[in-house]
Amino acid sequence: MSGKREEKSEVKEENYYCSERSTGEFSRTIRLPEGVSAESVEASYTDGVLEVTVPKPTQAETKSTKVPVK
Repeated sequence: MSGKREEKSEVKEENYYCSERSTGEFSRTIRLPEGVSAESVEASYTDGVLEVTVPKPTQAETKSTKVPVK
């Protein structure tokens, strides 16, 4: 995900005037948990909000084994 942010501010007073602009680019990287397929991830962007849905990873079967103690 990446984007660009721009902010403007302006102050007008009787003996004072100030106008400022700040800009910047940003990016975010999210690592997927082990066992999650990138094809199963869904994302939507509405009213300035990015929502990313990641399904729970499939858990590998755990196999228990008895080990004799001598």
